[in-house]
Amino acid sequence: MAIKVYGSNTCPGTLRCLQVLTQNGVMPVFVNVTGSIALLKEFVKLRDTHPIFEELRGTDRVGFPVIQLEDGTYTRDVNSVLDSLGIKERFGF
Repeated sequence: MAIKVYGSNTCPGTLRCLQVLTQNGVMPVFVNVTGSIALLKEFVKLRDTHPIFEELRGTDRVGFPVIQLEDGTYTRDVNSVLDSLGIKERFGF
């Protein structure tokens, strides 16, 4: 299973995350949740139930990007993913 990046092709943070990964030789699967109702529903369910979104609930923030690691766990901490892949570049936009 490859790393998946959940986000939107209109989200600057998602696009920057994808850019940093691909420029460093990591080819993640991009799940554009705004590209279909089915993917959006899948993401909304994840956002409403997963603990990594606890701080975002009740705010106007969506929570992009979200990375699903190869072991199936989810994280919003892009820099820890970069560290684990040996990538020195820092995520930010």
